[in-house]
Amino acid sequence: MYVTFTDWDFDGNVENAIKNLEGFWPTMKDAGAVSTRATITSPTTIRTMTIWNSEADVDANIDKIRAAAGSAVGMSVTGGMRGDLATELG
Repeated sequence: MYVTFTDWDFDGNVENAIKNLEGFWPTMKDAGAVSTRATITSPTTIRTMTIWNSEADVDANIDKIRAAAGSAVGMSVTGGMRGDLATELG
């Protein structure tokens, strides 16, 4: 499994940001995403964590997904990280 973290700026309307992220989820799933979570990190920022089947899925899709999501949901990417999932506890 592979993970991406993306930091987003948005207009401060959390309900709309979450609704838009939920609406974009089918596109992410079609690109190989397994699950995603969003954390509100300030009044105008969100960090998403997405688990993917493979690094290859990310390499093939991440740029177009972020570009499409940014235009579709009115948010802009401000940073991100990615890597192999080391462990999952729960």
